[in-house]
Amino acid sequence: MSDYTYLIPHKLAQGSAPPPGVALPFDTIVLAAREYQPDLPGYEVIRVPLSDEGPPPTPEEQELIRINSSRIVRRLLAGRRVLVTCWRGRNRSGVLAGRALVELGNEPGRVVETIRRLRNGLTNLYFADMVLNHGAQRQSA
Repeated sequence: MSDYTYLIPHKLAQGSAPPPGVALPFDTIVLAAREYQPDLPGYEVIRVPLSDEGPPPTPEEQELIRINSSRIVRRLLAGRRVLVTCWRGRNRSGVLAGRALVELGNEPGRVVETIRRLRNGLTNLYFADMVLNHGAQRQSA
């Protein structure tokens, strides 16, 4: 059984690692846990192998987050249903889903607050800051 919470009803969800073989109502599954990158036949899988071991994220991880949060947005705008996961569905999935929500026009502070309330997520302050600063980067662009 997979544990996920919709951030955009029936479009974007954030959750824990889905077990292989379980049927999920999504087109695309983002796997953000470095330690969990299974094959998931029947789904488009976006692999974003992030570490949860020690902040801050490496420059390579920051680039993976930047590129893949935009990929999530493109999928959503194309009408696809996206589940963003990591091991517990809190921080790595939170930074990707959070940045996607900001890119879609949501206020960064509200996004962080929502993910914290719904998923007990973005407790990693470096990841939370990446969501908050993504909004500032968008406004200055």
